[in-house]
Amino acid sequence: MKFICALTLFALNSAYAWGPIGHRVVGEIAQKRLKPEVAKTVHQILEGQSLADVSNWADLIRSDPAWKKASPWHYVSIEDKQKYKDTPPVKEGDVIWAVEHFSETLKSKQSSASDKKVALSFLVHFVGDLHQPLHVGRKTDLGGNTIALRWFGKKTNLHEVWDEKIIELEQLSFTEYAAFIERSVGANESWEKDPLMTWIEESQALRPLVYDFPQKPARYWEYEYRFKTHKILNERLLKAGARLAALLNGLLL
Repeated sequence: MKFICALTLFALNSAYAWGPIGHRVVGEIAQKRLKPEVAKTVHQILEGQSLADVSNWADLIRSDPAWKKASPWHYVSIEDKQKYKDTPPVKEGDVIWAVEHFSETLKSKQSSASDKKVALSFLVHFVGDLHQPLHVGRKTDLGGNTIALRWFGKKTNLHEVWDEKIIELEQLSFTEYAAFIERSVGANESWEKDPLMTWIEESQALRPLVYDFPQKPARYWEYEYRFKTHKILNERLLKAGARLAALLNGLLL
């Protein structure tokens, strides 16, 4: 029964990678990197909305029974020292399947306007998800959801710390955060050429950093943890935005 409850918790929480601000940051960064003709196509597909506007739609529909099937598409479970190709396929699909599937839908000339809008909205979100290290997580702790922590005195878990808590400490709007990352991190053009498996392996490789928190946290341990992790977290957001733009430029040009 405890395991079933934990799985339910993961299904609920895993839908919120980066939180609303983080996903909008990814969408904002990508929007500015679209080629002009692709930006026009995106504007048409989304009926005037931006990538940031639709970036949290995949979380919003968690309350719609018709989209219950989408819950497993937000993450993938890979144990330590395993590779994605070595993991048993998930019947319901995972985030890697979802990115590949909706990329094909968006590219296909046979797809309807509504199908393309759904596909693009999912892609904006799922590319972001793949860059949150705990969405390429261990099944044993359900991507950090079962690791209980206190963040400035309030109950949370490791997954939520990476989704939202570190980002919220910046006290920036998503547009301010996107601009801040662009200035402070600086993008590498080679990121845009990296294949999907590289994104996964990068997230998985960050586990030593992600799990490097005190077992008995002292008061205000949060500041030290943020200091160690925020540069990598910001780089993950920037990589997600740059790679999302490159993906869309390739699919819609």
